Amino acid sequence: MTIARKSIDRRNPFCTMFAVRTLAVRTLAVRTLAVRTLACALFSAVALSPVALSSIASAQIPPTAPTAPVSWPSDSSGLTALATQLVNAWYAKVTAQDADGAKALMQSGFQWMNFQGALDRTGMLAAIKAGSTASASVSGVIATRVGDALVVSCQVSAQETIGGVTLPTDAAPRLSVWQWVDGAWRMSALGSMNIPSTRPAPNAPSFAGDATANAAGLAMVTAFVSEQTNKAYEKYDAMLAEGMQSVNFKGQKLRADLVKGAHYTKSSAPAVFTSARATTCGSLTVVTCTMSLGVSIGWSTLPADPAPFMAVFQGTGDAAKVIATVNTNQPK
Repeated sequence: MTIARKSIDRRNPFCTMFAVRTLAVRTLAVRTLAVRTLACALFSAVALSPVALSSIASAQIPPTAPTAPVSWPSDSSGLTALATQLVNAWYAKVTAQDADGAKALMQSGFQWMNFQGALDRTGMLAAIKAGSTASASVSGVIATRVGDALVVSCQVSAQETIGGVTLPTDAAPRLSVWQWVDGAWRMSALGSMNIPSTRPAPNAPSFAGDATANAAGLAMVTAFVSEQTNKAYEKYDAMLAEGMQSVNFKGQKLRADLVKGAHYTKSSAPAVFTSARATTCGSLTVVTCTMSLGVSIGWSTLPADPAPFMAVFQGTGDAAKVIATVNTNQPK
């Protein structure tokens, strides 16, 4: 027996009509389902709040990679090598009068101080463009780590003209403080002891700074120096951070040198401070001022003439400690 394939009997009008109606109903059902699906999709999109939409959009954007943390050298020789590299990089920018390159090595709260007084970052950049430095040679680098700060003292000999003054070419102490900021080493403070044989009166600071910050900085530096002049040795010692450094007319000094020297220092009157400027660089407060303090240290006598002074503090309040100082006063 032969089994025939199912098909519409076109000769039967009733079968044809039934098939057409069935096809129409199925087509309508498919279209209805499509409309409902589209409506649901539109409703879901409209129902999302702007925050939700923003979250979705941001989720599709890969997150920005965090700044790599600083990798500190494991020993003193490594610190010295790093410090030498940074100081040489700085003087390369200065001698080339590369203001943009120098700016990249300074934090926004940077301060510079020499025998003429203090400059902020803007003033330092102007000084680099207007001045002249050649044949800078760096030696005697001492590097210490104090928390997140790299404190560097060294000797630099160079042919320098700053503020219209031609300076001695003999090696003179310099001190700088560096921090790892935004993926690079940048300076918060720089001081120089390259001074003419006859030190002129300092200039007024070229920048106003913030009045509240300046007042706080003045209080900090006053308390610090007063502990020494008042012979409050324990309090003075406690304010000096381990690893701190200083430069003065005697050269590069470490914490132990300052602790010892305080016992041999005699002052005839309290220190007088003017023109204080304070800026912040992360955990650091950089304070520059003009200090009038006549003292005798051993066989040396420092006059009470106004002289630029810098102190860099780490921390705030009673926990603040001094990590660097620069005192431009010198015997006559």
